Amino acid sequence: MAAYCRRSLFVFVIFSLGAQFASAQCTIAVSSIGGSIPNASLLLNGVPFGATDANGIWSGRISQAERLPQRVQISALGFQSWEGSLACGSSESHTVQLEENTFVLGGATVVGSLSAMKLKESPIRTNVLAGRALREIPADDATEALDFSNGIRETIACGICGTNDIHINGLEGVYTLMLIDGVPLLGGLASAYALDGIPLTMIQQVEVIQGPASARFGSQAVGGVINVVLAPLRSGTSSGSLGLDSHQRLTLTAAAGWGPSEAPWQLGLDAHHMGRRLDGNGDGMTDAPTIERVVGTLRHQRSTDRRHWRTTLRGFAEKRFGGALDFEEADRGGNNRYGERIDLFRGEWLLGGAPKGNEGMTYQGGFSFHDQRSTYGQTNFNAREFTANAEAFHTGWSWKENRRITGGMSLMWDKYSDETPAASDMNVLVPALYVEHTGASKAAGSEQKRISWIHGLRIEKPSNAAVVVAPRINFKWSPSHVVDVRLNAGRGYRRVHLFTEEHAALDGSRSVVQPDRGLRPESSWNVNLSGSWSTGDDTYTATVSGHVFSTLFTDRIYADYDSLPNAIVYRNIDGIGWNRGFGGDALLTGASGWSCSLGATVLRSQLLEGSKNPWSNGAWRWAEDIEFAPNVTANFGGGYRWGNGGVNLSGQHVGAMRLPYYDADEPERSEAFQLLHLSVFRSWCPRNSENSEGKNTLTIGVKNLTNTVQKRPIIAPDAPFSDEFDASRIYAPTEQRRLFVKLAWTR
Repeated sequence: MAAYCRRSLFVFVIFSLGAQFASAQCTIAVSSIGGSIPNASLLLNGVPFGATDANGIWSGRISQAERLPQRVQISALGFQSWEGSLACGSSESHTVQLEENTFVLGGATVVGSLSAMKLKESPIRTNVLAGRALREIPADDATEALDFSNGIRETIACGICGTNDIHINGLEGVYTLMLIDGVPLLGGLASAYALDGIPLTMIQQVEVIQGPASARFGSQAVGGVINVVLAPLRSGTSSGSLGLDSHQRLTLTAAAGWGPSEAPWQLGLDAHHMGRRLDGNGDGMTDAPTIERVVGTLRHQRSTDRRHWRTTLRGFAEKRFGGALDFEEADRGGNNRYGERIDLFRGEWLLGGAPKGNEGMTYQGGFSFHDQRSTYGQTNFNAREFTANAEAFHTGWSWKENRRITGGMSLMWDKYSDETPAASDMNVLVPALYVEHTGASKAAGSEQKRISWIHGLRIEKPSNAAVVVAPRINFKWSPSHVVDVRLNAGRGYRRVHLFTEEHAALDGSRSVVQPDRGLRPESSWNVNLSGSWSTGDDTYTATVSGHVFSTLFTDRIYADYDSLPNAIVYRNIDGIGWNRGFGGDALLTGASGWSCSLGATVLRSQLLEGSKNPWSNGAWRWAEDIEFAPNVTANFGGGYRWGNGGVNLSGQHVGAMRLPYYDADEPERSEAFQLLHLSVFRSWCPRNSENSEGKNTLTIGVKNLTNTVQKRPIIAPDAPFSDEFDASRIYAPTEQRRLFVKLAWTR
């Protein structure tokens, strides 16, 4: 009996101590106006220590000094991050409410709609890339950082001079519309230069809509939309970075904010200098272009009693060269030594005003000016473009709960001229009207929106073409709070804009040819079906998503390398273009500081011409693959943080792709390749800093860890003025492995 009592007393003591320990845990509840937020990440001094459960609650112990106030950051996809001091001692509980990340200015940021709504509730499939995640990738600009995102690929548009553009799901850069804070950047080279020169420290997040958005934005949004959301302005803060690599590439970024809190200003600077002429493969041509680039950004925000105003002014100046190592300025435009030289200036001004309370009219628009003086071998190219756009739309009218009609109008003017033989000059005015119907239905006895939708329609009449009508439908079904299924479909269209610099830059030895009757506008129909699932607890969070997509083109404008030697023939296809594939993503993060991601896309992009029965399965066996559309791409990343340090690994796999035809001795398809970047970092707080959030970060790493370079990227480099010379087949990195060091700071 005594032994039984002793055992009972022991069990009681253990149970009491366990209950006391459980009750001593701290509790943090994270919610928004719409309810609790599951899978919200909690960080201490930048290191994750947990995540909320399905009810939006985290409980546990932070550290041995939990009774003292500690700097805690809380973030969740679709919401603005929260940062503050919390004392998390025994039995203490805290409630933190996050603000919805609906950037109303521009209406189509985050959700791609005229109506402001939570990202999770939007029927439009939108991939949000946090600015912090982009900064962890060793990249010189936003274009290079996005190259490590699934479905997005940076592609070389100029084999010698090194200009690039963004491809979404295999579609060329001209099919992607760029936005800054929801305001479109229009013009022929916006996809090539819009993302260059935006300091990564100024970016809060980048939002990518893969699929047609012409019903909202018009031409140039066939393949998708990339919207750069700049970080909110804060007076008295500054940030910057200084980087140098072993190839003597120097980068400098800086940004500083000042002014009253209700009307702050910010000035940003991005400078890039690469003066060394590299020739690792010994072919006598530069492996990477030399660059001198300076970009200035001036931003201002102001709030009145009725409206929030935001304006951004950017100036972009660049000198870029690629070609023979012994090229001199006196050789420009001659046949002594081959070189491609670009001197350009680009200016952009964006302005917008959104109503307070999310009710009323939103006004936004902008101007852009592009002036370029270039030579490609003996080909001179001088071009100038001016674009202006303005739009106004209402937040909508609702006649019952969860039903809303919104609408607006826009006007765009595009004036372009160059000095090439191709008939590319244009002066077009494009007025447009658009309308959307948004709605949702709730499950019985629940506040959760089980089904939601957005139907849209745009009608525009370019001054040089017929009326264009573009509809779209977007459905979302949420059988539970962790599963979402979306169906997006619509029409995309693109006006003819043969910006010959973009094509002549592929190779100065190839001439540009188009039909005598000109080119017709092209049209497409697109469908995208996607699903996502998320889970997690206080030790990890996980998100898995997948999607299938298909785009059918009629009258597609095609760059034909094969019909005529030493020429690029631009023509409308006599048949059908079909771009289809599927992809998936997985993201895992752990409370102990680790994270990993994996994404892959399988793609087939083809043209079928001259077929009497284009809808038969047998006909597509004779279809022709599009150049530079890899059959498989994959991106992967991993990282681990400990204390104030960490390590990051970023990589990609690019499968085989069709290349422009040269002759029977050259392969028609490329080889698959892999690219890896590795970096380690250490952060510390500066001494005597008046700002408690000030931080210095030193990063050291290796770019192109595997030293992957394309074999023989240029054909006949020793005879650049002959018919044998061709630089249009570059598909992989040409710059070898390099070390880098970077110091970044915030105050």
